[in-house]
Amino acid sequence: MKNLLVILFLLSFGSVFCQSIEDAIYNATDTFNAKKSPEALAALNKNIANFESRLTSIEEYMAFIYLLVNKAYYLDKNNKNSTAISTYEKAWKLYKDKNIASSYDFDIIENCLKPLGILYNRVGDYLSSENITKSYIDLAKNNNDSNQVVAGIINLSRLYQTLGKHQQSIKLVNYGLNIKKINAQQKRILKGIKSRSEIRLNRDVIIIDKVVSPLKTFGNIQEKELSYELAMQNKDYAKALKVFKSLKNLKRDQLSSASLLSKLYFQEAQLYFLLNDFNTAESTLKIALKYLLPDYNSKSILSEDNLYPENTFIEIFDLYAALQSNPEKALEYYNLSFYVIDLLAMNTTSQEGKFILLNEYRSRSEKCLDLLYKLQNSSNKSNYTLQALKLSERYKSKVLKETVEKKNLVKLYPEDSLLILQQRLLQEQQQLTNRLYKTPFKDILDSKTIIREQLASINIELKKVNKDVEKKYKRSQSSFSISALNSRLKEDQATLVNYFYDKKAIYQIIVSEQATAFNRIILSKENTKNIKNFINYFESSSSINNNISNFTEDAYSIYKLLKLDIIKDKSNLIIIPDGFINFIPFDALLTAKSETEKFDSMPFFVKFHQSVFNASVLLYITNSSPKNKHSVLGVFPVFKDTSQELSYSLDESKNLKKEIKTTLLMHANATKSNFLKQAKKHSILHLSTHGTGGDFFNPAQIAFIDEPLSINELYNINLNPELVVLSACETGVGELKRGEGALSIARGFQYAGAKKVLYSLWQISDLSTSKIMTSFYRNLDNTTSISFANHQSKIEYLNNKNISNIKKSPYYWSAFTLYGGFDQVEHNYFNKWLIIGISIVIILFLLFLYKRNNGKRSVGIST
Repeated sequence: MKNLLVILFLLSFGSVFCQSIEDAIYNATDTFNAKKSPEALAALNKNIANFESRLTSIEEYMAFIYLLVNKAYYLDKNNKNSTAISTYEKAWKLYKDKNIASSYDFDIIENCLKPLGILYNRVGDYLSSENITKSYIDLAKNNNDSNQVVAGIINLSRLYQTLGKHQQSIKLVNYGLNIKKINAQQKRILKGIKSRSEIRLNRDVIIIDKVVSPLKTFGNIQEKELSYELAMQNKDYAKALKVFKSLKNLKRDQLSSASLLSKLYFQEAQLYFLLNDFNTAESTLKIALKYLLPDYNSKSILSEDNLYPENTFIEIFDLYAALQSNPEKALEYYNLSFYVIDLLAMNTTSQEGKFILLNEYRSRSEKCLDLLYKLQNSSNKSNYTLQALKLSERYKSKVLKETVEKKNLVKLYPEDSLLILQQRLLQEQQQLTNRLYKTPFKDILDSKTIIREQLASINIELKKVNKDVEKKYKRSQSSFSISALNSRLKEDQATLVNYFYDKKAIYQIIVSEQATAFNRIILSKENTKNIKNFINYFESSSSINNNISNFTEDAYSIYKLLKLDIIKDKSNLIIIPDGFINFIPFDALLTAKSETEKFDSMPFFVKFHQSVFNASVLLYITNSSPKNKHSVLGVFPVFKDTSQELSYSLDESKNLKKEIKTTLLMHANATKSNFLKQAKKHSILHLSTHGTGGDFFNPAQIAFIDEPLSINELYNINLNPELVVLSACETGVGELKRGEGALSIARGFQYAGAKKVLYSLWQISDLSTSKIMTSFYRNLDNTTSISFANHQSKIEYLNNKNISNIKKSPYYWSAFTLYGGFDQVEHNYFNKWLIIGISIVIILFLLFLYKRNNGKRSVGIST
C-alpha cells in the first residue's frame, strides 16, 4: 500500500520538473481520476500543496480549479462532506477572484455551484444552500442559459420543501414552468415537485400530466414517488410500502451517492416502523448505516469519532431511538443525533441559518425530555431531573449564548487579531444580510448577485476563522455545571424555575438549594387557549377593567396551570421562560382566588415574589454587575407636535435627572447617531420612546427622533452597559423563534452585550410609566440593586393612594420585566445621614438663636 502511494506521488509530482505548472496540474488530475482511491487522494494533496504556492497565470489557476472540483466530486461521493464543501468553496472563490470567466468558458455552475448547493442542504446549512443556488440562477440568467436556470429552480424548490415552505416552492415552480426552452424532463420534475408540495398542503392532487419523454423509467419513478407521497399523507402505510419497494428497485441502480442510497433504506426502515415491523425496520436501518459507514460493524459499539456532518445520520439515530424499549438506550441514540447536530451547526455561520437549525433541534429535545420525565417518575434520585435541565438548556437561546460568548472573548483578549477578524466578518455578514432583505423585491428571482457573492465569500472565510478560534480557545460549547448553578442560587437565595415549551406539553424544572422538581403540564387545546387568552388581557387598558372578575379567575388559573403554587414559599425566583410563556406577565398572576375588585387588595404574584428573568441558565450563572456608581444616558425624543408625541416623557426626564446622575438627549438631540456615540460612556442606557415588536417584513425596532434602531443592527454593535431601560412599548415583544425566544428589541440589546435589560411586554401608558420609572431610579439610587428597584417600583405603585383603582390595573404596572440576575441590596445611607446631619446643624443653629434672643430680652427686663 505504501509503495503504491510512493509510485502515485512520483508519477504526478515528478512531472512538475519537466512540464509547465499548467500541464502538471492537468496530469495530476488525470492520474487521480484514473485511480480514485484514498492513496491517490493522499498523493494529490501533496501535489496541491506544491502547486498552490507556484500559481501565477490565469491558465494555471484554471487548471487548479479544474483539479479542485474533481477532488471535491470524489470527496462528495465518499461521504467526506465537510472537506468536499471546503474544496468546492475554494474553487468558487478562486474562480471569482481571478476572473476566470473573462478568459475561459468553464461551466462553474455544473462543476461547482450545483453540487455545492446540494451539499449545503445535506449538512443542514440551508441558508447557504439557498444563497448559492440563487447566485448561480442569476449567473445562468446573465448567460442566457435557461437550462441551468431551470436546474437551479428545481434545486431551490426542493430546498423549500425540505424547510416546509411549500407555498414558496409552488410559487417558484410556477415561475419555472413559464420559462421558455424548458425541456420535457425538467417540466416533468417541476410538476412532480409541485404535486408533492400540494400533497403536503392537503390539497386535491391529480397525478402529474403525461409529458412525452424518451425516459419511460424516469416517468415511472416520478409517478410512483407521488403515489408514495399520497399514501404517506393518507397514513396508508401498507400501500406506501408496496409502492416504495417498486420505487426502490427503479432508483437504487441510478443512485451513485452513498448519502442518497442511505436515505433510500432509511425511508424503507421508517415504513416498517410505522407498520410495527420493528425487527425488519432495525435490519434495514443497519443497511442504511452501512452506506454511510462502510467499515461499521453492527456488533460493535458505535463511536462518535466515526461520525461526520450528514443529515441522514440524525434520521437513522432518531429511528433507532424510537425502536428501543429501554429509555436509557433510546437516550444514547438521541445523544448520537445531538452530536451530529453539533457537527452540522459548525458549518452554519449566519444567524438566520442557526435559527432554522434550532427549530429542528427542538423536536429531538422534546422526545428526550419525555423519556427523562418517565425515568424520573420511576426513580427517587434527582439525576434525571438535572439531566433534563441540561438538555432543555442545550439549545435554548443558542444564538444569544454564542454571541455573548464571542463578545466576552473579545473583552478578555481585545488585542487578538483572530477575534477582531471574527467580529468584523460577523458584522459584515449581518450588514449584507440586512441589505439583501431590504433590496426592493421586483420578481421571484430578482438579481442580487453581488450581495450574494459577497455573503458567500464571508461565509467561507468565517468558517475557517471559527475553526481557528475553536481550536485556539477550546470553547465550552455553552454548557454549565450544576455546582455552579447551586452556588449562584445560594448566593442569590433564589429558586430556579425553568420552562420548556413543547408541542404537546410544557416541562417545568425547579431547582433550589434544598430540592428539585420535574413537572409536565399537558398542552391541551384548552390550556393553550387559556394561556393565549390571558396574554390577550394586556392588549388594551379596558380588557381587564371591563372584566375584573374574569381576569382574577384567569390570573389564578394560569398561576395554577404553571405550577407556581409549588414554590409559593420562595421569595426570589429566577425564571427561564419559553415559547408563549415569554409573553406572560408573571407579576400580574394571582396566588389565590380573589373576589375583590380593588386591585391593591388582590394577592398579586409580585407581592410575594421578586422575579428576574433570563434566556438561559448559563447566562444567569454568568450574569454579574459590578457595584459601580451608576451614570445614566437618557434618550427622550418626545416627538413634540406630532401624532406620536410623548408628553409625559418630559416629566419622566425631569424626575430621572432629579433621582440619579443623568446625561439627557432631548428632542432634536435624541438621534440614533448621538445615542451610539455616547452609549459606551454610561453604565445605564434609558430610552423613553416608541418601540415595535416588528412583523413578517420588518424586524423589532426602537425609535429615535431621526431614524429607528433595529434588532438586526444591534446584533453588530458592542455596547456592554450594566443596564438598558426600555421605557417604550413592546420592547420585549418580537417574532418568536422556536428555541431562541422572542426576537425583540430587548433581545437586540442582549446581543449588544447588555448585562441586564428592563423591557415592556405591551403598549403602556406613559403616565404610569413615568411614575414607575421615577420610583425605580429612586430605589436604585438608594440601594444600588436593579432587581430590588424594579420590584419595589411596582409595590410602591400599587400602594400609592393617589392612584385610582382603574389605574392600578396590572395593565399599567406589570408590563416591565427584568432580564438578567439578582444583585444585593446595599442601602445608600449617605444621603440619609447627610439630611440628618444638616437637620441637626439647623436645629442647633435655631437653638443658638433662640437662646441668644431670649438672653438679651431677659437682661433688658431686669434693668
